[in-house]
Amino acid sequence: MEEILQDIHLEHHHGEPIFRIGTINGQEYIDFHVFGSFSVLDSTEKVLFPSIKSDMKWRVKIKESKAGSEKFRLILYETFEAKRIENKLKIAQKFDPEAKIEVLGGNIFLDEIKINSNVKYVVISGEYETEIDARKDFKKFKPEFNPTVIKDTVREPKGILEFFDAEYENAGETKNYFKIVPDDVQTKTRLYNVRTYDNILQKEHFDDRVYNGSLEFRLDNQGKLMVISEIPLESYLKRVVYSEIGKDLPIEFSKSLAIVCRSEVLSRVKHKHPGDPFDMCDWGHCLRYYGNDFEDPNIDRAVEETRGQVIFTNGNICDAYFNLICGGHTEDASGVWEIDESPQFHGKYDWKDQPKEFKNLHKEDVVRKWILSRPDAWCNLKGGDVPQSLEKYKKYFRWEVNYSRQELEKLIYKKTGEDIGVLFDIIPLRRGRSGRLKELELIGSLKNYKIRGELYIRETLAQDYLESSCFIIEKELDEIGTPISFTLVGAGQGHGVGMCKAGAAIMASHGHNWKEILQHYFEDCNISAVYKAQK
Repeated sequence: MEEILQDIHLEHHHGEPIFRIGTINGQEYIDFHVFGSFSVLDSTEKVLFPSIKSDMKWRVKIKESKAGSEKFRLILYETFEAKRIENKLKIAQKFDPEAKIEVLGGNIFLDEIKINSNVKYVVISGEYETEIDARKDFKKFKPEFNPTVIKDTVREPKGILEFFDAEYENAGETKNYFKIVPDDVQTKTRLYNVRTYDNILQKEHFDDRVYNGSLEFRLDNQGKLMVISEIPLESYLKRVVYSEIGKDLPIEFSKSLAIVCRSEVLSRVKHKHPGDPFDMCDWGHCLRYYGNDFEDPNIDRAVEETRGQVIFTNGNICDAYFNLICGGHTEDASGVWEIDESPQFHGKYDWKDQPKEFKNLHKEDVVRKWILSRPDAWCNLKGGDVPQSLEKYKKYFRWEVNYSRQELEKLIYKKTGEDIGVLFDIIPLRRGRSGRLKELELIGSLKNYKIRGELYIRETLAQDYLESSCFIIEKELDEIGTPISFTLVGAGQGHGVGMCKAGAAIMASHGHNWKEILQHYFEDCNISAVYKAQK
């Protein structure tokens, strides 16, 4: 495979990298207020209004627009290993002879200094008009692959945006997009009554959002308004740390989370949204970045005191995974994704030591006893001394869901397209180090069907997603032995790889510092700064 690696030079401000975060789309208009002086720049970076201060709300709306066009493709497999991708391509071409390898990332430079190399290889298949069409083809590649959808913009949207204050003292229009740039990056901008839609509840929500830094208003591919937050990394991380778990938590925990998130951002440059005009999105696909207005001196201090620090492995910035609650044992990265294992991502028991009776959680009798016993673990949020921000997460350490047999049969058909008939049993086939299922088999009256992959298992057996794939199965049978209902009793929330956020917070509350926390979850991690503290 011939490699042409690109050099990627990060935008920066005085040596601190700047990232673009996709936050809002699908709006007809947006009202905003900047709580400080700001400038307005058009799409050519020409200053339309220099350093103005306004006490009024402003509005941006679409004067005219023409939607762009996009195509969708499937990522069948991704890895950092060139040898591994060649083998996977051969398998993929049995399903799609046109499948090919693409290279993401490259050599990352900050202020002319190389700080990372994050070359990732992906197997790509197909070209579809809509995301729905792409998802319909998932079945063709299963169970060998668990595809995900990637979007490419074929034609950019075009149009004219109008912006003006409440009294029309300041007004203007510009093609395609414009940017508001506060004089001080800490200046807040409030966006009012932003519309979102909850697909699960089938309900609209309207709420305000608050951001620091610059905001870019532009047309999305459907010809509606979208907003991109353009912000220096350290300011971004303060909002990420709050969005990921809340405030009023020990400062040593916030330091550890800041380092993990900083590592994740810098390790994933040009990996996550190659078809979009931004680097990261604002939900769990990337990092959570909610537009809540909050104050937390501990978070501010934690980010500032760890400025520029990241985790390194094998000479490059580590893609440092984390999860909400591991359930008492973290998972090997290779137990969730097909990647080469490294010491930083060995799953381990989330406590001071591991009881001998729970050393083999890949065995059915051991994992059953472990799940039902609710053992000591850092993330076992029991008792009354749990920080308020963690109270709502107690329910995830151990959980259960109940289905009638017919409900589960309908779910399986909806998620897989497979009619297995009467569901007789769910058989675990392979578990990872933490007890998380890597493969299971559905036993049906018409056919048996295997499901591989932690995320696909969680998706198939739930309306949305199961909390984790670490669960045991209990059945209620009728008088002839046919299942009436299934109960899934589980542990943890999320994939379980890397740092357990709840466990790390409790470790910090017990006096452990950020270095001890990271050493516990990542082992042998090397931490150093890729840019220096501000003078």
